[in-house]
Amino acid sequence: MNRIIFLFLTIASLIFSDQINSLDPDLTLEKKRLAILPSQNENYKDITEKLLSIISSQAASIGRFEVIDRGIINNILNEQKLQLSGSVVEKDVVEIGALAAAEEALILEVVHFGQKGIPIKNDNLKKAKKKDDSDDKLFSWLVKTSIRAAIKENRKPDTLQIGLQLRNNIQTSIEANIKFINIESGTLLESIPLSASHTGGNKDASLIKVLNNLTLQIRWKLKNLYMINSEIIEVNKNNITMFSGSNLGLKNGTIFELSSIGKVKTYKGKTVTIPGESKALVKIIDIGPDASTGKIIRKWKNVSPGDKAYELKKYPKITELNLSLLRNKKYELSGKFIFDSFKDISPSVNGYLGSIIDSRDEMNGYLGFGANFNYDLLSILKTKYSTSLRIPALFAFRSDDEGHNVGSFFSDPSVSFDCIIQLSPYKDLVFSINYTITHVHGPWQWQKDTGELNEEGKNITQTQPAVWNTGSKPYVQPPGLYLSIGIRNIRF
Repeated sequence: MNRIIFLFLTIASLIFSDQINSLDPDLTLEKKRLAILPSQNENYKDITEKLLSIISSQAASIGRFEVIDRGIINNILNEQKLQLSGSVVEKDVVEIGALAAAEEALILEVVHFGQKGIPIKNDNLKKAKKKDDSDDKLFSWLVKTSIRAAIKENRKPDTLQIGLQLRNNIQTSIEANIKFINIESGTLLESIPLSASHTGGNKDASLIKVLNNLTLQIRWKLKNLYMINSEIIEVNKNNITMFSGSNLGLKNGTIFELSSIGKVKTYKGKTVTIPGESKALVKIIDIGPDASTGKIIRKWKNVSPGDKAYELKKYPKITELNLSLLRNKKYELSGKFIFDSFKDISPSVNGYLGSIIDSRDEMNGYLGFGANFNYDLLSILKTKYSTSLRIPALFAFRSDDEGHNVGSFFSDPSVSFDCIIQLSPYKDLVFSINYTITHVHGPWQWQKDTGELNEEGKNITQTQPAVWNTGSKPYVQPPGLYLSIGIRNIRF
């Protein structure tokens, strides 16, 4: 009996050990061998070669592809006497890829390439053409006649001048398409459009601008073709260790979403995989040759070894809506777009709308924009503490003593202490204590209509100082200390 139990435990341990030690086949563990091929098009051969070089260099620099040497590809093409064309690429690519031992292939097809000179617009002639005086007096008629004659004279072709304009104002446009094909199955995985144009400079300068634009597009789209799927090896408080490192071109600051292992179920005879539950966000802080360390920057479920890590295609976008209140002193609604929020120092761009008391105890409306610079202090559980510097540029408006609508620039820089409480994976509650450091207030002014029109037919105005008949002129009085509450939204 003891022998049977021992044999049973041995077999079970071997099975269990094999399950633990086996890696998920979906993990990204090594570079993919990639063949980069042209779609035969004699009309755009030169520009095709330039784009192929860009694609090859960008694929290699990303670090996730092992690009097969173009010489090997050319030898295969010559030996097999294969001719690539837009209509039969899938068939040819499978054969070439198999011979070159590639896993995937990119096929570039340049759909359009063109360069042409564009005449430089003459703004002075345009203004003269648009100008139309309705006065029927003889003098006005003579002036209009002279202008029309000048326009007609200027429109006569000047071969040298136009030639110079065309040669130094070239419009370059390129449209291309990249097909991403799986070699084993021969199926089209994705079709990637590329398009760029630029007007200005000579032919070479204009082309360089377009190629630089396409280089950025190609790099971004190639990276999105091969996002890293990894697995958590070890968890140590807020730090994790995961597969993938410099061998796959992983960079510090890359963010992964962690989730549990997907479940495989059979429903009505069909096997399906149910995605695992999302658990946390991790930022890579230390990269090794084939493994990396990450810091958990946001967590809503416990993280365990064996959990999956999926690279995010885009950096999380964070917006915030705040309400600041100090009864009978200040009411403000502000919106923020926060950049690099998971770094120690993160800036934001802000918009403001509110009202504030002045020295006459009257409320003044205001609106404006500004910036915040935030510094993270510490995190405890699901609560984060930070401090920030607020620098606004605001425009206050009210009426002066004679009923003119007057406005004035002011600014009230402040520092704040913030408490950010995580409510869900995608929302935070933010409490802030704000203290105004100083304030600047410009003069009150209004715009007086002179009754005259400019060349475009618009009213000409003059800036006038506000009129204050009773007492001293008002100035904005920002409160020293006030509170605000906000909701932060995180999208990833």
